[in-house]
Amino acid sequence: MANKNTGYTLIELMIALTIGAFLTGGLLQLYIGSKKSYNTQSVLTELQEVGRFSVTSMISDIRMAGFMGCGDANQVVNVLNNGALNWELNVAQPLRGFEGAIAGFPADFAASVVPGTDALIVVRAVPDDDYVVLSHVPATATITLKGPHDIQQGDVLAITDCLNTSVFQMTNANPANTATTIVHTAGAGAPGNCTTGLGSPLDCSTAAGTPYQYDTDSFVMRLTARAYYIGVGASGRNALFRMDLNRNGTLNAPVELAEGVVDMQLVYGLDPTGDGAVDAYQVSSAFAAPADWNAVLSVQINLLLESGQDNIADQTQTYVLFDGTPGSALPVNPGDRRLRRVYSATTAIRNRAIL
Repeated sequence: MANKNTGYTLIELMIALTIGAFLTGGLLQLYIGSKKSYNTQSVLTELQEVGRFSVTSMISDIRMAGFMGCGDANQVVNVLNNGALNWELNVAQPLRGFEGAIAGFPADFAASVVPGTDALIVVRAVPDDDYVVLSHVPATATITLKGPHDIQQGDVLAITDCLNTSVFQMTNANPANTATTIVHTAGAGAPGNCTTGLGSPLDCSTAAGTPYQYDTDSFVMRLTARAYYIGVGASGRNALFRMDLNRNGTLNAPVELAEGVVDMQLVYGLDPTGDGAVDAYQVSSAFAAPADWNAVLSVQINLLLESGQDNIADQTQTYVLFDGTPGSALPVNPGDRRLRRVYSATTAIRNRAIL
C-alpha cells in the first residue's frame, strides 16, 4: 500500500512559529546584551586610557618642578628680561596653580580655560639635554662645551656647577651639531638677557652685571615650562590642554592632550614649617602670597572624565570629585546616563621632599 503525503496541521504550525519566535527573541536579546556590554567596556577602556595618560603626563612634570640639576633651585640667578614676570621664565616660582572661577590665570591661556576648572604651571630644566662645559669666559660671554651641541639661537638655558645656577638665553646662531660654543650677551634676542654677568646678586644696571665664571665640568641644560588646563577641544568637548615653552624662547600654541577630561581640581600639600613633611592640604585660592608656593611639597590631581555618548549606563550615576573643600565630598548626580570616572593621584615634588 502506497504511503500518503501528509502536511502539518495548523496547530503544529502555530507551535513551530511560537518556538521559532521564542528562539529568535532570545538570540536577539543575547545580541543586544552583548553589543551593549561591548559598548560599555569599550567606553570604560577609553576612559581608563585617557585617565592614565593624563595623570602620567602631569606627574612626570610635577615631580621635576624647579629641577636645576645639582644646583639649589632656591638660589638661581635669572638674567632674562622680564624673567620674574612671565610665568614660563619665572624660575623663582617653578610651580603655581590657579583656581577655577578666580581671576589670575596667565593671559596666555586665561580665555581658553573652562570656567570652574583649575590650571597648573611647571618650570624646570630638562636633565636629558645636559652639555658638559669645557670653559667659560665671562668677559666675552662665551661658554665652550666639550662636544658639539644642537642648541638653537633663542633657547633658554640653565648652567650650574652645583654651587651656583644661572638662567639665560643663548644669543648666538651656531649651526646645529657643529658648534661647541654658547654666547649669552646682553641686549639681543627676545626676551634677551639684561646682563652678561651670571653671578649673584643679579645686577641688570650694567651690561657686565655681576661676573661669575663657571668652571670645567659645569653643565648646561635647556629650560622648559608647561601649563596644564581644561579647554574646549576640536570636537566641542572639554579636553586637557598643554602649552609649552618653545625652543626659541616663545610659547608654542596649546596642544589638546586628551579629549573627554571635563574637569580638573588640584589640591596642594604644604610644608610651612620647612621640616620636609606635608602639614596641610590647601587649594590655590588659600595661598596668601606668591612665595607660599615654594612651600608646596606635593600636588593632588583630581580629573573627571566623561564619555562622549549618552545612554551608555543603565541608569544615572553619581561621582565624587574632590576639590579641596568639604562640600565636594558629597556625591554629584548629573541626571544623564553618560559614563564618568574620577582619576586621582598625589605626587611629591622630588627636589623639595629631599632634605
